[in-house]
Amino acid sequence: MSGDNRLPSVARPQLNLDELRRFKWLLGGLLALVSLWTVFFLDVEALALVGIAGGAILAALVWPQLPSRVPALVWRLAVPGIIAAMVTDWYFSKETLPVLIRLGVLLVLYRGISYRRQREDLQLIVLGLFLIVVAGVLTVSLGFAFLLLLFTACALAFLFVITLIDMTENTRVALTYAEMSQCPAWARGGWGRLFRQLRAVADWRLLTFAAGLFVVVVGFSAVLFLVIPRFEFASGFFLDRYITRKSHTGFTESVKFGDVGELIRDESVAMRVDVTDAAAIRDVPYWRLVVLDEYTPQGFKVSLGLKNSLLRTQRVAQVLKGRNGPVFTSQSVGGVWIFYVEPGVSRFLPLPGSFGALRLRDVVPVQQSFSNQLVALRTEAMTMTAFQLEGVELGASVPDLGLARRLPDLQARAAAPAPADERTADPRLTLRGPQGAANEAALARMVQEISGGAKLDALEFARRATTWLHGRHAYSLSVRIPRGEGDDIVRWLGSNEPGFCEYFAAGLTVLCRAAGHPARVIAGFHGGARNAFENYFMVKNADAHAWVEVFDGTGAWVRQDPTPGSPGATETGAAQAVQQERDSSWSARFDSLRVIWYRRIVNFDARQQVQMFDDVKSFTTDTGSAMRARLESLAKRFRAWLAGPWNWQRAAKSLGLLTGAVALGWMLWQFVRWGWQRWQLWRHPGELDPVRREAGRQLGRLREQRAEDGEQTPEARGRRPEDVRIQDEIGTIIAELQRLRYGRRETWPEPGAVFKRARRARRLARRE
Repeated sequence: MSGDNRLPSVARPQLNLDELRRFKWLLGGLLALVSLWTVFFLDVEALALVGIAGGAILAALVWPQLPSRVPALVWRLAVPGIIAAMVTDWYFSKETLPVLIRLGVLLVLYRGISYRRQREDLQLIVLGLFLIVVAGVLTVSLGFAFLLLLFTACALAFLFVITLIDMTENTRVALTYAEMSQCPAWARGGWGRLFRQLRAVADWRLLTFAAGLFVVVVGFSAVLFLVIPRFEFASGFFLDRYITRKSHTGFTESVKFGDVGELIRDESVAMRVDVTDAAAIRDVPYWRLVVLDEYTPQGFKVSLGLKNSLLRTQRVAQVLKGRNGPVFTSQSVGGVWIFYVEPGVSRFLPLPGSFGALRLRDVVPVQQSFSNQLVALRTEAMTMTAFQLEGVELGASVPDLGLARRLPDLQARAAAPAPADERTADPRLTLRGPQGAANEAALARMVQEISGGAKLDALEFARRATTWLHGRHAYSLSVRIPRGEGDDIVRWLGSNEPGFCEYFAAGLTVLCRAAGHPARVIAGFHGGARNAFENYFMVKNADAHAWVEVFDGTGAWVRQDPTPGSPGATETGAAQAVQQERDSSWSARFDSLRVIWYRRIVNFDARQQVQMFDDVKSFTTDTGSAMRARLESLAKRFRAWLAGPWNWQRAAKSLGLLTGAVALGWMLWQFVRWGWQRWQLWRHPGELDPVRREAGRQLGRLREQRAEDGEQTPEARGRRPEDVRIQDEIGTIIAELQRLRYGRRETWPEPGAVFKRARRARRLARRE
C-alpha cells in the first residue's frame, strides 16, 4: 500500500513577546517576595516594613497595571526619598545592621513594583541576594533552607526568561520615569490566559527532566555543603588524592627516606593551634603524629601489628578519654588547645603530649592506642579536621609499663624471627635493624666505638650516640649516600656525609637497637611560629620533623632528638628563645583572618556563634552611636555659631566663606564632570566627540524651533519672503548638522561656520 497514512504533526504553540514579559513579571515578583520573607528569620525591627513591602509587591504582582498609576514625579523622587529615609533611619537608630536590612527591603520594594528591563531585573536579583546572604549568615533555620531553594529556582527561571527576551529585542536601555508611568500592553488583562498558554506550550517531559536535574543538583550541593566546610573552599580540590593515594604532607603509615626533606621546602600552613593560655607554654612543642616501629631498607613504617591493634580499638565517638585521673592536673598547660588541621596532613591527629580528654567536632570512627599515645581517624580527612584537647601535659616520655615487664625476655628472644602474620604488635620489631652479617658487623663496630666497651643504660647510650653522630655528620637538606654494599643507612653512618632529620633519626634508632635498646622513629612537626596578631601557633609543612623515642628500660619511651640544632628534651632555655619568635608578616595577618573565621564557625557548641552575633551587634551599635554623637556635636557647634552676635564684618566673612565653598564645589563638580567625560571618551571614543556632541545639541534646538513654527496657522506661515528664506536656510543648516553628527569626518563642512550659522538662524527665527 503506497502513501503515507501518518497524521501531520501539530506545531507546539509558542509564547509571544508580551506573554514572555508577563511571565517575567510573575517570576520577578515571586523572587522579590521570597527574598523579603527571609527577613522574618532575623531579629531586627523591620517586620512591619517587610509586611507593607510584601503587600505592595503582591498587589503589583496580581494587578500589573497598578505601577502605571504612579506619577512620573513620584518615580523620580523615589530613589532620593529612599536615600533620605536611610540617612534618617541611620541617624536615629542605635544599630547599623538593621538599617542596612531596611534599606535592602526598600530597594527590593522599589524594584519589585516598577516596570523593568534587563538592567533593573539584574538589580532585583542582586538586591534579593543581599537579603538572602544576610539571613543565611545569621540563621540556621530549616525554613530558610526551603526559601533558599525557592529563591534559587525562581532566579534560574527568571534569568532564563530575561535571556529569551533579550535575544528578541534590546532591553539593556533603562526605562525613563515617563515610561515607568505608562501601562505596557502586556500588563493589561488577567492571568488566566497566560496560565492557559503556559499549560499549552509546556513540554512536560522537559519540565520533568529539568525538575529532576534541579533536585539532583540541589542534593549534590547539599552533600558538598556538608562535606566541604563553608570556610574552606580549597579543601574541595581533593581528587588528586584518589589518584596518588598519598597524603599531601607525606605522613602516611610509611615514611621513606627523603619524604620529610621534600616537605621541609613547603611553606604552606599544615595546621593551626589555638591555645587559651599560650603564655604558660615554655617548651617548644613536638607535634607527635606517627609511630614508625618497623625498619625497612627504604625507611621506617607502621608495623602491621600496630595497625591491627589500632583497628581493634576503632569505635564511633566524639569524645575520647586520655590518661586516667582528672582531666586537668597541676602539670596541665595552655588550658584548652583547639586544632585546625588542613586536609591531607595525616589520618593521625597531632598530639603535643598526654591529654585528659579529646573532643572531635563531629561523631566519627576513631582509633586510639594508649601505650603508643596515638589517636587516628579511620581514613584521611578530605576536609579540615578540627578537635580540641583538655588537660594537656607536655613531656618527653610516653609510659609503657607492659613493655618494661617483657623486656628481659624480649632481649633474650631478639634473634628469633618475627611471626609471619602479625595479629598483635610485636615489640621485637623495636629491636630489629638492618639485617645481614655485614650490616650487623658494621653496627657492632660503631656501638663499640660509642660505648667504649662499657655497659650503658639506654638513655646514656642514646646521649653518647647523639654526640657521636654530631661529630661525624653535619646537617644538610642535600644528602648523598656513599656507594657500596650493605644497607643505605649503615653506609651513611660509616661515612662523613651530611644529612637531615630523617637520617639522624634513623641512624640513632638503628644504633640503639644494635646496642640492645628498643627504639623507634616518630614523625610529626616541631615548633611553629606564633601569629603576632591572634596569638596562635602556625605550624607549616616546613616544620615537619623526625625524631627518636628510646625505651628507658623501666617503663617509658623517652624522646631523643639527634638532629643538630634541635633543642633536646631538657633544653628549655633554647625552647623559651624560640617561643619569643612571632610572625608579623602580611601572610600571618591574612592567616589570622582565617583563624578568626574558624573560631566563629568551627565550634564545639553554639556559644561562639551567639558571641559572634553579639560582637557584630555591639560593633554596629557602637559605630552608629559614635557617628550620631559626632553629628550631634557638629550640629550643636553650628547652632552656637549661628546664635552668636552678628556684625557687618562677620557677615562679610561668612559670605566670603560661603562663596568660596560654592566656588570650590563648582570646581569639584567640573573636575568630576571632566573626569567622567574622559572616562566615557576612553570607553566609547566615537560617542563623545565634541563636534558630534555640539552638532546633536544644535540639531535638537533647531528641531524645537521648527516644531514651534509648525504650530502657526497656514496663513501666518509663508506670508513674507523672509520667512521662506529663513525656513530654507534652517533646512540647509539641519542637513549640514546631520552630516557633522552622523557622517564621516572627510565629508564634514567647517564645524565652526556651521554652528555660527545655526545660532544666527535660530535668533532670526525667534525675532521674526
